[in-house]
Amino acid sequence: MKFEHLVQVNDLTKPELPFLTRFQLWEGLVLRARRPDKFLVGVDEYEIIEQHPAYMKRCLELPGLQVVDEVTFWPESRIEYRTFRTDTLSSAALTMDIEEPEPGSLFVRFSYHTASIENRGDSMPYDQFLQEAYLQTDIETIQTIRQLAETGVF
Repeated sequence: MKFEHLVQVNDLTKPELPFLTRFQLWEGLVLRARRPDKFLVGVDEYEIIEQHPAYMKRCLELPGLQVVDEVTFWPESRIEYRTFRTDTLSSAALTMDIEEPEPGSLFVRFSYHTASIENRGDSMPYDQFLQEAYLQTDIETIQTIRQLAETGVF
């Protein structure tokens, strides 16, 4: 399954809304990688296995599931997650690209590539549920970054 969407960060037509700088947005997206428990529901335990300035490998403990992934950073531009395949989990990828079509007008493009979970013998639209969950999580990510920026975290 391929799924992609944009989340608007700054709306230049609404000056009453809090404005995030590219640096604040970047720091928030990096924090999501380094502190997944602050952003992802169900992540209570995690371990950073390996860490370098532009790369990290981590292990996340979710209810009934262990996820090992690699995260690669392109400063103030892109973060890419690659999940390793296991017996209970297929490989997957998430890319978050910061887009700025005009100065100060920030968006994040979230691009997901995962195995489809449709066609399991019933008519449930699993991929649609997953896409809606991704969208909600990504909107909440930007809201959390905004809240953290307002408190001066970055």
